[in-house]
Amino acid sequence: MSLLAVVAAAGFTPRSGASEGASLESDRAVFVAAWERAGTGDTDALRDAIARIPDYVLTPYLRFELKRQTLDSVPSPEMERFIAKYRNWSFADRLEQQWLDRLADRGDRAGLLRFAESARSPETICRRERARLERGDIDGLAEQVRALWLSPVSQPRACDPLFDWWRDRGSPDSETAWERVRLTIEAGELRLARYLRRYVAPADRPLVDGWIRIAADPAAGLRRVTGWRDRERARRVVSWGLYRLAGSDWSRAASLLDNLEHRFSFQDNEIGATQRRIALFQAVDLERDAIRAIDSLAPGRIDQQMLEWRLRVALAHGLWEEVLASIDRMSATQQLRGRWRYWRARALAALDRPEAGLVYATLATESDYYGFLAALRSRQPLTLCSRDLPADGEIQRRLMRDAEFLRAMELFRAGLNWQARWTFARVSRRLRTEELHQAALLAAAAGWHDRAIALLGQSGAMNAYPWRFPIVERERVTQTAAQYRVSPPLVMGLMRAESAMQPDARSSAGARGLLQLMHGTARGIARRNGIPYSGPADLYRPERNISLGVAHLGELQLRFDGDWTLIAAAYNAGIRSAERWRDERPDVPRDIWIETLPFFETRAYIPRVLAFATIYEWKLGKAPRAMSANLLEEPVSDTTFVCPAT
Repeated sequence: MSLLAVVAAAGFTPRSGASEGASLESDRAVFVAAWERAGTGDTDALRDAIARIPDYVLTPYLRFELKRQTLDSVPSPEMERFIAKYRNWSFADRLEQQWLDRLADRGDRAGLLRFAESARSPETICRRERARLERGDIDGLAEQVRALWLSPVSQPRACDPLFDWWRDRGSPDSETAWERVRLTIEAGELRLARYLRRYVAPADRPLVDGWIRIAADPAAGLRRVTGWRDRERARRVVSWGLYRLAGSDWSRAASLLDNLEHRFSFQDNEIGATQRRIALFQAVDLERDAIRAIDSLAPGRIDQQMLEWRLRVALAHGLWEEVLASIDRMSATQQLRGRWRYWRARALAALDRPEAGLVYATLATESDYYGFLAALRSRQPLTLCSRDLPADGEIQRRLMRDAEFLRAMELFRAGLNWQARWTFARVSRRLRTEELHQAALLAAAAGWHDRAIALLGQSGAMNAYPWRFPIVERERVTQTAAQYRVSPPLVMGLMRAESAMQPDARSSAGARGLLQLMHGTARGIARRNGIPYSGPADLYRPERNISLGVAHLGELQLRFDGDWTLIAAAYNAGIRSAERWRDERPDVPRDIWIETLPFFETRAYIPRVLAFATIYEWKLGKAPRAMSANLLEEPVSDTTFVCPAT
């Protein structure tokens, strides 16, 4: 259903109906063409479009781009007025920073002093502060220069005159110098740290040398600290090195700490975080002794994360009493979460405690991964009850009159996806629950599924399944899944987990489209399966993305014998990681295997895919098989979905 149809169903047609819609589409076409030409530096196309569509809702973006490309010819007062007028638009901060940087490049001291109070780039700030210095305005300047100098990286040459002035006044003091050394070493800027050594107190220079050695090679560097005098600064450097080493070799860190504790009188505030990290990574390796290591930490160091890993170690070794003990030590709020209620039931059942049935039964009424799993283990139907969200004409009319909401929707239609999401996020922060629901309906009607899903999650409408779990490209998914012998609900579930059903989705790593494929992966799949593929842009085309993605899933199914816990793990973390985890613990029950994976993202991803696939089984009228077949030691063949009467 189109956006106009949804709003019409609510009793409201924007403005003058079809003619207005045609005019909007015409203006949008002019805008999109000009925006694309602007990418080649065609400022004439921008000027022409601005003249043709002066009142179009997105025309200020053309004005912004024109000003950005002609910064040197825009008078400062005009730029100031423009930025002030559009301060809450997605381009404002970027344009302002580029303008201020250009003022700095031109050496416009008067402009910098007048307009650059909000500058963020060090280059611009330094040029502004130099202009102040040249005018003799030094009130508060030393504090500003100190803040600039306290950087983990080298600052621009434009800052050098300020630093020279600051040093002529006796700065930095030894404490400030030590603080910057810390920042640079923690940032891995060891060459800069060696340069800064000259500014620390002479007594601390050997510590700087040792710290740099530790940063370069923690184990080797720590073996050379036994001659250090036992003082707080030395203890903190040693603890820093042990903390760093624990992330890659907790066993060696623990051994070194055991030796060094006889040399240094560590206090908990100096070594406690390091001891915690050693115990944490010991637990991530699922070492049985990690339970004892965790229990030996100071009480303030045993937080929720540590208790969760204590539980995972206990699961890995079948220590069901310790599983219960870990849950009992969690806060009351945490104990009520479905995840820990499930593991309580599993532990109770393993211990033949009758309470297990009650815990399973109450959890089985919930519609998520742990609720579904509890239902399957206790041989109960899976609970799914959908919530309807009727269109509300009054609220939708109010939203359609909201300039920022309309701008977000139009940015989406025009293909300016980053700006659209930025603007939509601003809108959603100020909407009430009822408005979030109606905004979600409008977004979904426009095909903006990921925003609808996000809004419904934000509002707590988790069971608004028609909009939180839309069925997109059904026919194409069904046909392609049949071709590669993959279950359509599992494809849909993975697609929902990967992209929230948004064809233009792109991850920070560069994965694209509905099934979030990387270019290299797609190229190999296309070659092996004879699928046409001409480059990354193809991955935004649903038909091409689905063909490549489902072919990839078909390959993974063969590689992992149809085990979707491993297929999902491979899709998320890579084939080699999935194979290594499988080979390390081949006989572990799948629910325990998932819970004890070392990667947080994959540990959350597999349950999400399987739970989403289960919901799509329900939506597609299929029996619930995904979780039963992949997670239970003895799959259940006759379970169904129910929605108990309320």
